[in-house]
Amino acid sequence: MSTPAGWLPDPVTTHELRYWDGAAWTEHVADAGASATEPLADGVQPPPPGASVPPPPAAAAGATAAGAATKGSWKDKLKAVTEQGKAMAEQAKGQLAEQQAKRTSHWDDDPSTLWHGSSTNAATSKIGVSTTHYRITKDRLWVESGLLGTRSESVPLWSVKDMDLRQAVWQRGKDIGDVVLVLEDPAFGTTGGMGFDLTGAGESGRASGQVVLDNIEHPQQVIELLQPLVSEARRAKTIERQSSYVHQMPMPGYAPQAPAAPQAPAAAPGDLAEQLRKLAVLRDEGILTEEEFAAQKAKLLG
Repeated sequence: MSTPAGWLPDPVTTHELRYWDGAAWTEHVADAGASATEPLADGVQPPPPGASVPPPPAAAAGATAAGAATKGSWKDKLKAVTEQGKAMAEQAKGQLAEQQAKRTSHWDDDPSTLWHGSSTNAATSKIGVSTTHYRITKDRLWVESGLLGTRSESVPLWSVKDMDLRQAVWQRGKDIGDVVLVLEDPAFGTTGGMGFDLTGAGESGRASGQVVLDNIEHPQQVIELLQPLVSEARRAKTIERQSSYVHQMPMPGYAPQAPAAPQAPAAAPGDLAEQLRKLAVLRDEGILTEEEFAAQKAKLLG
């Protein structure tokens, strides 16, 4: 009959107790409740069968429990780190959602905002927030992009010369798509953000000189909203440019005081025809009266 594992009197009497693991003496010893370790020389006889097993000293029992906990500590630490990471991610997600809710509420109450929406691509939908937000006013498209920081940029609607709708098969069933705004010049655009390519060099396979409202809901409704706004903005810009041209032209009867100079050579036929054509356009659009048109034409021909 073998002796069960437990604390027994030290067979070499160096210490009060030594731990017997059921098959051999171990190096764990105890004195007055304080545990320690001390290797035992070979050849020491096992305890006699049926030897009494006293209760383990308190400190030794604590050391045994600590040793058992130490064996699984790396798993516990890994689990704790994982839980901590999840908690931080949820906290960041909550802060982003709160920030997005405040932005939406502000735009809802802003009378100058005619429409606002967000990119709903697969990457951001997983975390329940969007990295790019769009807003349309009477004369501009505004874009706010970024997660940790926000960059706000805008595009004048008069610079939009064409619009297009792109929808993949999976987008049509959800009424999601990309609204592509083609600009007169890349310089009218902004410098980045998700779904953008406005730098002239091209990025992510998109053509330069475009603004892309990426993965927005109800894209056709957005185009229908933009069409009259873009037309009005371009009409106003055309009038502004023509008015600027008229103001820069000398008015009839104005004779600037300047020293006599050799007579300038007559305008080339091509230049003269172009100037007459511009005058005719201004007259047809009602910017010049017939009298003003006749006076300017006589001056060019004279």
